[in-house]
Amino acid sequence: MHVGHRFERHVRWSREEIVRYADLVGDSNPLHHDAAYASGTRFGGLIASGAQTVAYLMALCASQTTTANPGVGLEFNFRLVGPAKPDDDIRLCWEVTSVAESERPKGTIVELRGEALGSDGRPVVTATARTLLVARL
Repeated sequence: MHVGHRFERHVRWSREEIVRYADLVGDSNPLHHDAAYASGTRFGGLIASGAQTVAYLMALCASQTTTANPGVGLEFNFRLVGPAKPDDDIRLCWEVTSVAESERPKGTIVELRGEALGSDGRPVVTATARTLLVARL
C-alpha cells in the first residue's frame, strides 16, 4: 500500500437483488420493497438500502487492503448522499491517503478515502476508512 494507490469495482443490482438484500438484513423500508410506494417518492422508484452500498464498499476495501498482508478494519465513516437505483452501474472506489507505521496498535495504519458513484457520475456514498495491516494476525 502506498499513498495514491487506487482500486475500484463496478456493481449493478437488479430490482430483485435490491429487494433480496433488504430482506436478508431486515430492512423493511418500503423504498427497498414496494415499487408503487417508491414511485411516489422523490426517488421515483425503488432504491438500494444504504447498508447494501456500504457493505460492498467495505468488502472492496477489506479485500484490496489485505492482498499482501493480513489486516483488520479499525474505522469506517460513510455519508449517504444519493440513491443507488436498480440496474445502475455503480462504481465503488478507494484511494489510499496515508500510510504510517504504528507502535500501538502494532502494524501499519492505512487511511483511505472512498466513494460510490452512479453511472452518471453522481455521488451515492462518500467514505473514509482506517485499516491496520500486520505481519500476522
